[in-house]
Amino acid sequence: MNIENKKNFDLEYKIITLGDSGVGKTSIINRFINDSFNDEEALTLGIKFSFQIVKAQNDKLLKLNIIDTSGQEKYRSLPTSYFRNVDVVLFIFDLSQMLSFENIKKWINTFNQNNNGKYVKKLYLVGNKNDLGQVVDQKMIDDFSQNNNLPYRGISAKTSYQVKELFELIANDLIEEVDKKSIISIKSRGSRILARPQNNNKRQKKCCG
Repeated sequence: MNIENKKNFDLEYKIITLGDSGVGKTSIINRFINDSFNDEEALTLGIKFSFQIVKAQNDKLLKLNIIDTSGQEKYRSLPTSYFRNVDVVLFIFDLSQMLSFENIKKWINTFNQNNNGKYVKKLYLVGNKNDLGQVVDQKMIDDFSQNNNLPYRGISAKTSYQVKELFELIANDLIEEVDKKSIISIKSRGSRILARPQNNNKRQKKCCG
């Protein structure tokens, strides 16, 4: 559902997709937002913007602003403004093309160079085109995922396999991040509140003595 009014969602996040040309970044977004697939999807030139509102497991509505990037070499030097305040990064490769998986390292470097070390809430490794048969060895994927701390999901934009589930996972992970910060904040406030009576007592004793 495309809802523009900010009153219709609780939280807003920025997602960027990175990966080689032809791995299906645009197709994944179209499947997620419009539940559609085009076999003759034109290659993305430059940058495209879209958004979708999803419901997380606690019924919070999240607006996901998605930046669809081109994987072509001449567009690889993206303006740093596109990486500013990014909350989620999807590193996407084609399960039927080994080179696209090997190039994920380059895309991680591209992001690191443009992000300037700023904190990002969530990063994921996504293998698309599950329907074409898997050429990339699963152990290689699992090892890379573990070594780089990138949760992995295998999907298919064409058949819609696990696409919805991927974005539900992202939404729920983002909400968990918010909940963790809230708990830490409450505990911190609680410890300060508990400290106040002790300090007051000390001042009282000093005064009365």
